[in-house]
This record gives sequence, C-alpha cells and structure tokens, in this order.
Amino acid sequence: MSDRESVYKPSRGRRRFFLHAIIGGLMIGLTSLWALTVTYDIPREELIRYLLSTLLMLVIVLISAAVLVLLVKLPLFILNKLRGANNDNDLSGR
Repeated sequence: MSDRESVYKPSRGRRRFFLHAIIGGLMIGLTSLWALTVTYDIPREELIRYLLSTLLMLVIVLISAAVLVLLVKLPLFILNKLRGANNDNDLSGR
C-alpha cells in the first residue's frame, strides 16, 4: 500500500451522520433562500440566474485550480521520473 492511499473507512453510523448533516445543511440553505426571496420580493428568474451564475463561477474556479495543479505537478512528475530512471541505472552499475 502506498502512502497516498487512505485506510480510513467511516463506519455505517458515521456515514449516516454525514448524510444527515449534508441533508440538513441543504435544507437550511434552501429555507434561507426562500426566506430572502419572500422578504425582499426577489423574482424567481433573478434568483435562478444568480444561482446558476454562482454555480458556473464555482465550476470555473475548480477547473482552473485543477489545470494550475496539473501545469505545476506534471513537469515535476516528468523530471522525477527521468531522475529516477537515471538513478536506477547508476545503482545497477555498482
């Protein structure tokens, strides 16, 4: 097993707790949005447009972060592979 693999597996009760926490958080968020739209008379179309634009922004940020990590890590990975191949050749000559 490599050091990157996780050996942690939550128990059934803990998974159920996480699921209930996620569902509860979503319900609180939806209720808050509903209360804001009723209080400030925000049209449904404007709210949907706002939510979709926010979701699009989050997707763009996630994709940008993944591309940035790839651009930084890929050359380092290639260099480490090349150095590892050179080190293997040096060690076999001993």
